Amino acid sequence: MALAQLQLTEFRNIQSASLQFSPSMNLICGENGSGKTSVLEAIYLLAHGRSFRTAKAQKMIRNQQSHLVLHGKVNWSLQLLSVGMQRDRSGDWQLKLNGEKVTRMADIASLLPVQLITPESFRLFFGGPKERRQFFDLGLFHVEPSFYELWVLFNKVLKQRNALLKSKQQYNDSYRFWDQQLADTAVAIQKLRQLYINQLTLMLQPLLQPIKALAGVELELVAGWLNKQGDAAELLAQLQDNFLSDLKVGYTQLGSQKADLRIKIEGEYVEEFLSRGQLKVLLFALKVAQSNLIFSSGHKQPLLLIDDLASELDDQSKRFIFSFLHHINSQVFITAIEAAQVLPHVSGTEVGLFHVEHGQIVRTDEHGRRT
Repeated sequence: MALAQLQLTEFRNIQSASLQFSPSMNLICGENGSGKTSVLEAIYLLAHGRSFRTAKAQKMIRNQQSHLVLHGKVNWSLQLLSVGMQRDRSGDWQLKLNGEKVTRMADIASLLPVQLITPESFRLFFGGPKERRQFFDLGLFHVEPSFYELWVLFNKVLKQRNALLKSKQQYNDSYRFWDQQLADTAVAIQKLRQLYINQLTLMLQPLLQPIKALAGVELELVAGWLNKQGDAAELLAQLQDNFLSDLKVGYTQLGSQKADLRIKIEGEYVEEFLSRGQLKVLLFALKVAQSNLIFSSGHKQPLLLIDDLASELDDQSKRFIFSFLHHINSQVFITAIEAAQVLPHVSGTEVGLFHVEHGQIVRTDEHGRRT
């Protein structure tokens, strides 16, 4: 189990709550506006250091209180770790791991591989490349330990090169140095990303194979430059050829920061070919495949947060999605207005059932129930 317990204090409309979760599935029910999505938001905030609903810290703090506090107990490699976060209205935060202060959010994020599905998650298909980079880089962060340091290094190099471009300096030895650094790091990142997409495809195919309309989905990684040979010399030459264009716009136009994932079927982009219902099934399949890949890579059990699962789903789509959840190696958290929207579809699964009303959260099963 990934997240065993969660305590919330002064979070949204929740004054105080202490929750113990089921290791497999947790269903959080309540009317719209009751606070059920706030439970998912708190888990996401603890794992990522940011909310999926707002960029303003004061929006997450109850009434006129000065700060919020989150505290979780995380099962990690046969250990029960304590993770704590405090955020004030200015956005300043403090993190603790087993009572010791932590300065890097990545140290906490590495313990809690959290994925999210909300009605806004269609941005994976309809949004820009940034949405898709965030998707596959999240998985890669948890699967390949060397990726994070490479990505930090790449962004430092990119920042230096962009600063030179903004200064309007002509091509000189400084550019040559940073171009080489950028090319070397970008190619290393691209190789890790491509390996990851290959592995993700292998996890995705068995999920989609029984669904005739989706069986032909393909994932194609775009490097962010013309990547035919796959070596640093190729990108280095392109950076130099593109220098005057970069100088004009004031930033680097080639590199890992421009990567994208093309999701296609029969040669067409899925958002132009599939119905909205089919896209939602594909979205779930991608998230489940990524969760299973993270789990298979080590000792991490991912968390999958699903807000308003029943929204915009016909009966057939529901059957497909719940079939995915029966084959997921994750701890699942689902919000719904009524338990009856979910429970009939999860027969044989231990479910922690919670009811939320006016910021009060009550677990309505004593020790988890098998439905």
